[in-house]
Amino acid sequence: KDRYRELMRVSHIWRDLVNRIRFGFGHQTDRSPGLGDLALYCPACPQPGINLPPSWKDSYDVWLVMQRYIVDGNFTAQHMKMKTPEDNVSLADGKGYMKLSCSNHRAVNAANIQRSNLRATGVGATACARHGCFVPHAVVDFQKGERSVVVL
Repeated sequence: KDRYRELMRVSHIWRDLVNRIRFGFGHQTDRSPGLGDLALYCPACPQPGINLPPSWKDSYDVWLVMQRYIVDGNFTAQHMKMKTPEDNVSLADGKGYMKLSCSNHRAVNAANIQRSNLRATGVGATACARHGCFVPHAVVDFQKGERSVVVL
């Protein structure tokens, strides 16, 4: 008998548990992760209170420690709708890099009737301009075509 489906489910759960342990939510049952809590911000970028000394304002120029971001999108990534969405178990919905978005707009839906089998038609992300690390909670699906969305 093919056990691939069960293996994939167990591997998803294992990755979620490892991720929760890495961010301090694995063994604590009194606290659950919030939006963006299971994502790692760029560890090399200067962050007051984390990797900058308390007197950083006196030691460094503001332009040197300023956070810089880039925003990019892929308008050709197509994500198909699931045949049985009730079987999908979300382990960390919105708690990592992805931000949940709304797609129920009449004009957009009417213009994209031919794409009715797609859940998303692209992806956009904000990343650290220095090192390329994704910013927590700043990756979005483009729902049904190229429309303007607020990323941050």
